Order: sequence, then C-alpha cells, then structure tokens
Amino acid sequence: MDATTALIELLLLLAVGLLTPGPNALTSFAHSGLFGKKANVPLITGMAIGFVSIELIIGFLVNSLDGNETALTALHWIGMVFLGAMVVAMFRIDHSKIEAETSEGKLGIKTGIAMQYVNGKEWAFIIIMMSQYMEPLGGGIIGIGVIIMVTLVTCVSAMIAWTFFGDRLSGLFSDEKHGRRIFQVCGVLLSLLWVAFLIRGPAL
Repeated sequence: MDATTALIELLLLLAVGLLTPGPNALTSFAHSGLFGKKANVPLITGMAIGFVSIELIIGFLVNSLDGNETALTALHWIGMVFLGAMVVAMFRIDHSKIEAETSEGKLGIKTGIAMQYVNGKEWAFIIIMMSQYMEPLGGGIIGIGVIIMVTLVTCVSAMIAWTFFGDRLSGLFSDEKHGRRIFQVCGVLLSLLWVAFLIRGPAL
C-alpha cells in the first residue's frame, strides 16, 4: 500500500468513525446545549489531549512490536473486538433516552481526557489506524506523527461541528422514527468496516 492510498483509507476510516455518534459526540452536543458553545472549549481541549496521548501509546506500542507477527496479530484482533462491540451497541442503543444530559456541573479538561481512556470506540479506531497505516505513511515516528496530525485536525473539527449542531442532532437522534434508523445505518456502516478489516487481516 502506498502513502496516497493509506491516507485516503485513513480519511475514510475517520469519516465513518466521526459520522457515527459516540461518547465524544454525544457529550459535546449535550454539554453545549446545557452550558453554551463556549463551555465546550476546555472539554474539547481535554478530548484532544486524551486522544493524542492514546495515539502515542498505541503508536509506540505498534512500532515496538515491528516484526513480532504474533503480537501484531493479537493487537489487530483486540481492535476488532472493540469495533465489533461498537457494532452491537449501535443496534442495541435506546435512542429514546438520548437527550441533553451531562453531569451536575460543567465538564472540563480533566473529564475530556478521562473520557478517551474509557471509550472503546476510540481504542478500536486507534489500534486499527496505527496497525494498518503507520508503515505506509512513513513508519516509526514519522508515521505516528502523520496519523496524529490528520486525526487531530479532523476529530477536533468534528467535535466543533457536533457542538454547533448539537441541539438539532439531539432531537433527531431521540426521534421515534428517525432515531432508530440513524443508529441502524451507523451499525451497518461499522459492520461493513469490520468486514473490510476482517478480510484484510492484520498488517504484518
């Protein structure tokens, strides 16, 4: 796989991930609905810090395992398990309970960071991104840096978009007719993604 193909596939993977509502997106629009759009600045900053830190951890782990086919295969299937869990969650989620609710007070940087470490969807996508695209995008530190730069720009932009369109999206997700259909479509998209990486297998 050349760098151009890897970059295109990485952007497609991010598109599926960001269009599929997860903890970050749901929290972003709920929090902005309660406290205003400016209140999301520290929250999104924390999300970005947490996201980059996990990418660095996974990136250096994948890089250190270069040549260890058994470990890389195990890491690939860990990511696949997380992604499979997200597929199931999309089909089982109770869309009627999605509304603008967060904790008692405003959420800040610490919460944004902590959220990333308990976000199964995040771990799934980062493991797959690092294991599949690090080498084609330069390998080692360069590959890790390219992936972090691309994902950070796209993910922060997406969280800002979720912040600004949160009120409308909250009502759409909880709608009896459209809400269920949206999450079913998201489930199908994630299922197709899972099948694609199943067919491709681990990048060894």
